[in-house]
Amino acid sequence: MRLKRTMAALLTAAMGLTMLTACGGSGGSSGGNSGSGGGSGSSDALQVTIWDSTQLEGIRSICNEWSEESGVDVQVEVVNWDNYWTLLEAGASGGQMPDVFWMHSNNSQRYMDAELLLNLNDYIDADDSIDMANYYQDIVDLYTQDDGTHYAIPKDYDTIALWYNKDMFDAAGVEYPTNDWTWEDLYEAGKALTGDGKYGLAMDTDLNQESYYNIVYSYGGYIINDEKTESGWDDPKTIEAMEMWGQIVGDCMPQQSMMAEAGEIDMFTSGVAAMQLMGSWRVAAMQEYDLNCGVVNIPYHDANGNGQCDAGERVSIYNGLGWAASANTSMPDEAYSLISYLCSEEGQTKQAELGVTMSAYMGTSDAWVDARADQWDLSAYLNVTTGDDLLVIFPYSRASIWTENAKQELVPAFNDPSTMADTCKAMAVSMEKELELEKK
Repeated sequence: MRLKRTMAALLTAAMGLTMLTACGGSGGSSGGNSGSGGGSGSSDALQVTIWDSTQLEGIRSICNEWSEESGVDVQVEVVNWDNYWTLLEAGASGGQMPDVFWMHSNNSQRYMDAELLLNLNDYIDADDSIDMANYYQDIVDLYTQDDGTHYAIPKDYDTIALWYNKDMFDAAGVEYPTNDWTWEDLYEAGKALTGDGKYGLAMDTDLNQESYYNIVYSYGGYIINDEKTESGWDDPKTIEAMEMWGQIVGDCMPQQSMMAEAGEIDMFTSGVAAMQLMGSWRVAAMQEYDLNCGVVNIPYHDANGNGQCDAGERVSIYNGLGWAASANTSMPDEAYSLISYLCSEEGQTKQAELGVTMSAYMGTSDAWVDARADQWDLSAYLNVTTGDDLLVIFPYSRASIWTENAKQELVPAFNDPSTMADTCKAMAVSMEKELELEKK
């Protein structure tokens, strides 16, 4: 069909616009092979490619266990985020894709439309260890076509929590954050901690899942409607939330240029910034730092003014990767067998126990919290999955090019928060133009 004939060109243009978010980027590196290289069908070994080096040892350990049972060798390679998508795009253009690899919501629809991923339906139907009802439906949907075809099985899910440096709070005489903090509490403490070269918060505003997306939905706004046809940037509640976020950026954070140069993680771990909103995918990388830190729930918006968190007032944007295979792999049965092992309850429990990341198989992530219990109490990452807290799937559409546009369009408003309302209204117009283009 016409879409398939033009897919390589579309991928080439689109991959340059992929976002660094939700299990992406941080910790990634080039290298890390567990064997010699090679693409799909290049050897008798399955080629597995991921982008996060902090997960390498854990993933390799589980793959090695599967190899011992199956007798099939596995080569695990880490390729950094940007080069990862270049690698897959080259495969889409006629080269060789890895046999098994991670898929991300930013790009899954394009790969599924182009039939570049292995159809897993028959395998799943015959597999007693995989029941898609055991995973969060939102994440299952990311890798499922409208006709019910599954092209990946969920690997993990992620949520957001607030980290704080106890020593910096002690030095400033500011009380520690609690699980009951509001966004306004964060703002007031952030201001009190800012001064003399120190800052209340470091947060790269490009990282929308860890920052403003959460406050938007907490205030009752939205980025895109459920039908993926309408922008929420001009919604009054979205604007109200973004104006609050603009105050936090302006009064509690370093200049964006400073954070872009130094990096928000480095600023937090070096004692320059006292707090950071942090996705669960970053936790593995944090263990290398000797910091006196605490972790609490992501703040909420007290819309009712009753001093307690009501349903829907605390929101964590969540996302999840999927394990996928190349449609052209020469070892489809082996590729699926490995994916099944990685995504089974046993494999997902091992992933959590090894501290790799939270696991997509519901009920297994307590083991991830327990794995880090001697360093931090990470229960805040699971708290948002229960009670009146609300998980909202990372906003996306068929192409999601508007996400990158938004990053650029918000820069003037972060430099001058008084322009936030007008900026959001203009963003809604440009986003809906992009959404119209997606229909063609």
